[in-house]
Amino acid sequence: MDAENSQRPKRRKMDSETNLKSPRSRAVLGAIELTPVEATLRRILLDVAASIEKQPELRFAGGWVRDKVRGEESNDIDVAISSMTGLEFALHMRDYLDKPGVLANYEAVNNKGAIERQEALGGLHKIVANPEKSKHLETVTTKMLGLDIDLVNLRRETYTDESRNPQMEFGSPQEDALRRDATVNALFYNLQTSSIEDFTGLGLHDLEHRIIRTPLSPYRTFIDDPLRVLRLIRFASRFGYDIDQEAEQAMEDSSIKAALKAKVTRERVWKELEKMLRGTAPVLARAFKSF
Repeated sequence: MDAENSQRPKRRKMDSETNLKSPRSRAVLGAIELTPVEATLRRILLDVAASIEKQPELRFAGGWVRDKVRGEESNDIDVAISSMTGLEFALHMRDYLDKPGVLANYEAVNNKGAIERQEALGGLHKIVANPEKSKHLETVTTKMLGLDIDLVNLRRETYTDESRNPQMEFGSPQEDALRRDATVNALFYNLQTSSIEDFTGLGLHDLEHRIIRTPLSPYRTFIDDPLRVLRLIRFASRFGYDIDQEAEQAMEDSSIKAALKAKVTRERVWKELEKMLRGTAPVLARAFKSF
């Protein structure tokens, strides 16, 4: 049996209410508690969304959610937007914050008094969509309240055999979660409902049980983007987690190793190796030195 067709454990469908009410998850993981700065950021983003005619859903995504559930702080937040690009939302936000008196509606989050315009919204840095590679769909990076913010749209990905850079389209929250490299990185924090969303059904479980696994078939995940092999090893090294057996078997597949050499530059591989060797368990990284 090859890695792509091997049996996976059956996933159960979970919504945010199920995850938050699960005694095991609540006792070990708890709900996310926002800092005063994060709470103010949430208020600003929701007010911007409410000012838009077709109000988008907003979610904090990925590593920030993982780290908060683990009880760690993070200054780097991806904001996933349901129905427009990051650039479109950023332009609405700029116009909203530029209205006279708007910033006075928000509590100060420092000792300097009222929030200043530059503090509330630093410069907007657009990453324009690449029509050939669709590497980005007009993502915007900015600084808000001292936090590094990426504004992105929910997306789904389609890969070709020649490249690890996917074609990207607007997607649903579930499609966005399933495209990610690991279940622990596929969690969302819904700003409208203040709840954790686990669309893979395994993210909270895997955080609790210290497991690194892919949301979809490991073979498919790795053959589409072989760099994910190194990313999973890095996360296992950083957190001291165990790599799921099915994912580990797929990593040893000769076609995955060939795809890694063909699709990923040496410079990109070296960057991942540097990061994983700085983790809490670098011995895990050395165990995969064949890559």
